[in-house]
Amino acid sequence: NYLKDHKVDDDSDAQYYKPVLDDDSMLMCIDELCELKRQTEQESQADASAAGNNKSDPESDYKMEQLQAKISMLEEQLSRAKGCIAALANDDDDNSLSDDSRSGDDGDKKQASSAKQTNKKPDNDTYYFSSYSHTGIHETMLRDTVRTAAYEEAILSNADSLFRDKVVLDIGCGTGVLSLFCAKAGAKQVIAVDNSDIIKQAREIIELNGYSHVVTCVRGKCEDLIANNALPLDGKTVDIIVSEWMGYALFFETMLPSVMVARDALMTPETGSMFPNVAKIFIEGCNETERLDYWNDVHGLNMTPMKERMVSELTQDAHVEIVSDENIVTDRKEIITFDLNTCKDADLDFEVPFDLHLQDDDKSRNELQIHSLVISFDIDFAVPNTKSVQFSTGCQSTPTHWKQTQLWFDPVHNCPVLNREAGDSMKGVFRMKRNVKNHRAIDMSVVWEVGREAGSGWERISDGVLKRSLIA
Repeated sequence: NYLKDHKVDDDSDAQYYKPVLDDDSMLMCIDELCELKRQTEQESQADASAAGNNKSDPESDYKMEQLQAKISMLEEQLSRAKGCIAALANDDDDNSLSDDSRSGDDGDKKQASSAKQTNKKPDNDTYYFSSYSHTGIHETMLRDTVRTAAYEEAILSNADSLFRDKVVLDIGCGTGVLSLFCAKAGAKQVIAVDNSDIIKQAREIIELNGYSHVVTCVRGKCEDLIANNALPLDGKTVDIIVSEWMGYALFFETMLPSVMVARDALMTPETGSMFPNVAKIFIEGCNETERLDYWNDVHGLNMTPMKERMVSELTQDAHVEIVSDENIVTDRKEIITFDLNTCKDADLDFEVPFDLHLQDDDKSRNELQIHSLVISFDIDFAVPNTKSVQFSTGCQSTPTHWKQTQLWFDPVHNCPVLNREAGDSMKGVFRMKRNVKNHRAIDMSVVWEVGREAGSGWERISDGVLKRSLIA
């Protein structure tokens, strides 16, 4: 960061090009790891050839084992290095030393830096914000016409009833599209906040479209800007908070808490509103027999071992996919609703009961496996005395970039089965919470059972526990 902020002379300031740690493995180039791996493999092959001439030599066998272990270690290091470099972004605060540390000699600096690295908590924010610096993610969101058109209609159709002459805060503004909608709707002032460098293009876009006199762009993390009184409000509150904070399964990436901090600190009491102001999560059951049975006959070949492999992969984590409505075999059940004007941070980690029944419109199959549970959400712009606009990410609606989130059962070993004629249903408890190690990831679990109403009450047929995560 010193090199970024100051012009340095290569000779006089060579000290700044030295790593804090002499053997910092994070500074090793991927090419060096690849070359080291290649050399080790060559040594291994040479020793393998020698061992072939003297197969009974214990020393050669031992050396071979050592080389194979070294190759495995290098492969792991290479994989980890690629992942780290892909996600690595500079954090000014984390990469700088304190004033006290700077005042000491080089040894003290290294010691302070080493201690700081040892105590450093995982940085799950840097990657999150830097990921929104890429054009692709903004193009994907803008091309999602369900999403973008819903915001446009909700804002412009409520210009007179909600936005004209109002102060609006746009959190996570990206390219500034929502801020521009608000300006077009007659907002008096719009503050567009984003913590990625896409804010540069947002400023240019807003200027290009003639709304720089209405929209002010501010870069920073919302919580920090509020704490440092860095927003150009001059003591005013905001009338509307506009944000597109939703992630996969609604809460992936955990952006809503930041918006709620702004809501509680800045929104005009009683008359102010979040926009959108209502979010709902739904659950439904899916059967994908055709996908599983595909491996039984692939161009006349039996490839059933691939079915087991596929199931193993599907049951590792939650998956984000577009699920065809044709594969949905139960009703779509709303399990929880959030009033975004009043919900609390603690409400975002929740557990709720659910029950699912087979759909009535398809009676051709009496007994059906439930291969996965599908999670989706609906969003409402439904402020009282305004035009209501809504969009859905359910399988029955036009697909969005959020797709749907699938929690797969193991269809080979333990899969719920519902019998239509017997009146079976599936009920249980669905739980969603933020991941302990990475608050931007979410963990989901389902305690379920299948049964039917009998003369003596509920008769349980089968049960189980399903645990899946969406990892950031």
